[in-house]
Amino acid sequence: MKVTETRASTALSQSRLPGLDWALNPYRGCQHGCVYCYSPDVLRLTGGEPWGSFVEVRKNLPVLLSKEKKTCSGVVGLGTVTDPYQPIEAKNKLTRYCLEQLATARCSVCVQTKSDLVARDIDILSRMKNAEIGMTVTTTDEELAGSLEPEAPCPARRIAALKELSAAGIRTWIFLGPVIPGLNDSSYMLEDVVRAAKDSGCGKLIYDRLRLKPQVRGRLQKHLGYSESRNIFKLAEDKEWVERISVDIEVLCDDVKIKSQKAF
Repeated sequence: MKVTETRASTALSQSRLPGLDWALNPYRGCQHGCVYCYSPDVLRLTGGEPWGSFVEVRKNLPVLLSKEKKTCSGVVGLGTVTDPYQPIEAKNKLTRYCLEQLATARCSVCVQTKSDLVARDIDILSRMKNAEIGMTVTTTDEELAGSLEPEAPCPARRIAALKELSAAGIRTWIFLGPVIPGLNDSSYMLEDVVRAAKDSGCGKLIYDRLRLKPQVRGRLQKHLGYSESRNIFKLAEDKEWVERISVDIEVLCDDVKIKSQKAF
């Protein structure tokens, strides 16, 4: 793993994502190495090191944030491009230092991660106004998760963290995404994630389909092989499949009495 320290010129950038006014990404690159991640396409990374093999630490973000927070209002999203609680955060604590700054600002915070490390910062999050945590859970199948998200904590650890956060009075939700044809789109797999959201105290479940960015196609084809990935690509862009998945998840959420929200 190649780790480098960089200096950013600003901490906050305006966000175009629904519900978020600002984006804050303490890291560039992600150690989780998820094969379906479209962040390399968002960052316009071409060539060089494989995704998951490098991370840049934006070391001066807390200092910049101490100044920018004075004029900050609205919702700040942490992890809009790369996970703020990837493994290096355990030692580096850059995300935690940023949260300490935001805890004294007029804005609220929305964190999205797939790591149980977020529970470490309950002491800060619980005293913040309107903080919410979204946990990505693509599947509860440990083997499949290990294949798709090789360096991310297992689903059981993520769900346990959600229960801990919810018990502390922090708003939580599960992000079920991406739904990938033939991998995690079966009724029983979807139901397991929906029930996990309900049982862990989440207020809602947000779901999304596979986004076929160019580099996503390349990594999936390398990971799964030409034949299987070709079938996935075909279904992922099929309107009938997309609609079926939407209906399946909406029905499951209605059955267990949890709010659902479509991201596509």
